[in-house]
Amino acid sequence: MNQKLRNELESFQDQFKGGYFEGDPLKPLATSGYKHLGYISTLHATYLRCIKPYVDGETVTLEIGPGRGAWTKALLPSKEVYALDALSAEHNRFHEYVGHPPNVKYFHVRDFECGMLPDDHFDYMFSYGCLCHVSFDGIKTYAANLYPKLKSAANCFWMVADYEKYDRTVQSLEKFSIYSALMSRLPRFSPMRGFLWFLMKSERIHRVVNNDKDVPGRWHNAGTDRTCSMLEQAGYRIVDSDVGTCTRDPVIHFGKP
Repeated sequence: MNQKLRNELESFQDQFKGGYFEGDPLKPLATSGYKHLGYISTLHATYLRCIKPYVDGETVTLEIGPGRGAWTKALLPSKEVYALDALSAEHNRFHEYVGHPPNVKYFHVRDFECGMLPDDHFDYMFSYGCLCHVSFDGIKTYAANLYPKLKSAANCFWMVADYEKYDRTVQSLEKFSIYSALMSRLPRFSPMRGFLWFLMKSERIHRVVNNDKDVPGRWHNAGTDRTCSMLEQAGYRIVDSDVGTCTRDPVIHFGKP
């Protein structure tokens, strides 16, 4: 080792007494040296984990439930994007948001058969914020009918509803809610502290009031374990039962062998 590099190593000997500590990476809301720049959206985290490493100019992508097209925009680097939705593109204002990219095909579906899709065609599939509103029978039917449409070694990511995970999260809001992190930085009797506490607790009310009613668009409790078991029975391979980018909802990473 030359003297310059030796001196560089020796220069650290009086630094970082007790060991350098950036912050606790196992705590969702841990403070760090990045301060207010140390947090990102769960949606962006999902993009970084589930889309960016898998989608490029050679990828043929299938999206289930694009809605207005927020995730579709993230999928545009694909060679092709087939987007299936229970609502029309006009209803969703899809083209107003996404435009008319030549590599995107939008289908207004009337059933779960997926008959418009070519067999052995897709090497990537993504769905977020859609299947949580679909019954388990619907999800199961999709899984079966989409299997022959996927190429071998295709990567798939589905977000589904899981009441148990949701409940665990809302029962531990002090651990997961950004409002909790903000409150910890305010004086004890600050009015803003009480307002943030109210906002944090209102999420628990939302779960009890809205998610168990039999109304259109409701959440259907597919469950992480039950969905993974169903996917395995349909012939898929589970890569990760929950990638963990969303503290409230599971995102399942699976593939076709």
